[in-house]
Amino acid sequence: MVEEKTKGKGQLSSKLQETIDSRVDALAGKNGGVGSMKYFYDFAKGLNSKRIEELERLKGEGKKVVGTFCTFAPEELILAAGAIPLRLDAGFQGTIAQAEEVLPRNFCPLIKSSFGMAMDSHQFYELADVVVTPMTCDGKKKLGEMLSKYKAVWSMEVPHTTETQHARDLWLRELHLFAGKLEKLTGRKISPKKLAEAIELVNAKRAALRKIYETRKEAEVPIFGRDVLLATSMSFLDDSARWTEHALKLALELSGKKKGVANARAPRILITGCPVVMPTWKVPDLVEDSGGIIVADEVCTGAKALWDPVEVEGTSREDMLIALADKYLMNNCACFTPNIARVDRLVQFSKEFRINGVVYNLLQACHTYGMEANRIEKALERLGVPMLRIETDYSEEDIEQIRTRVEAFLEMIQEQKK
Repeated sequence: MVEEKTKGKGQLSSKLQETIDSRVDALAGKNGGVGSMKYFYDFAKGLNSKRIEELERLKGEGKKVVGTFCTFAPEELILAAGAIPLRLDAGFQGTIAQAEEVLPRNFCPLIKSSFGMAMDSHQFYELADVVVTPMTCDGKKKLGEMLSKYKAVWSMEVPHTTETQHARDLWLRELHLFAGKLEKLTGRKISPKKLAEAIELVNAKRAALRKIYETRKEAEVPIFGRDVLLATSMSFLDDSARWTEHALKLALELSGKKKGVANARAPRILITGCPVVMPTWKVPDLVEDSGGIIVADEVCTGAKALWDPVEVEGTSREDMLIALADKYLMNNCACFTPNIARVDRLVQFSKEFRINGVVYNLLQACHTYGMEANRIEKALERLGVPMLRIETDYSEEDIEQIRTRVEAFLEMIQEQKK
């Protein structure tokens, strides 16, 4: 049985941390003098030591840890129940071979990497009292079933449209069920007061991120996009109030920064498509090492997760649950059909951030995002914004091939700007 064969190994955690440390050191060495990034670099390098020690201490005090996949498990409800949210999506090539003992080779690398982490008993999985798997795509649906061999799993039924009242009612019922499960897990009631405080806390986190993004609209872009993606990734693992405090410090530094990190004529790039998951920053690295500057993104490990605030009308628990349901149906996931809101958001960002080109990051076997690529490309064409589609995985075998394509794309943009 696979569970008996692999459970308890924990052999790859140190290799994962070594990979993260190496990538973070590389980013820190070429970050353009942004001093406030140090907190996020240090936090990433301490994931397998300091953060785990902190979580172990909190669990010793009676706290529960709720592991999540995707952006659909409302962080506000987890916090309001007195638990700790911890996002478990993985982007580590080192666990994929182990996962392929069970999963098909021609399968989403994010799913394989994440499942491989569970097979290897990574500390985050060991710390999680429950794992929440929103059923967005076929991979996430089956991931929950597979993970149930290792942990208690709660699946969340995500509607595949936002257009009907039936779908919205279904999603609101899911949030009611999720809140009830959290209360049973923690033994704490999610009161209107606690829920209002949690919504305020997470909205503050979103506001801090937007302040950072506002600085990237300037001609002299004050920070590399890969650094913003790293900082945002840490928001899924860090204490919310602490992360917000340091994000505001970063935003303040960036707003006063006179010199950009890239040439003012560098092509302004937006990344969209599949999640960019730590420690695989292959595509952002290649874009910015090749002379582009990522000034915005539309991925669920970036702006998509933290852009829109929860807007509550009323003070009752039901009012707040309705507001949460509305917000979490606004994240423009490719699982929705039709998905006009995603096109609208990309058009909005292209105009606001003065985008010269879009890089569509597509993970192999991700049919959900792959199906939308053509429609997105045509919408961008109407704006005069070219798009480069890159289909890849978490390995490094295709780096030089991608580099050649990225360089040609950026050169084309430069020619068009003349």
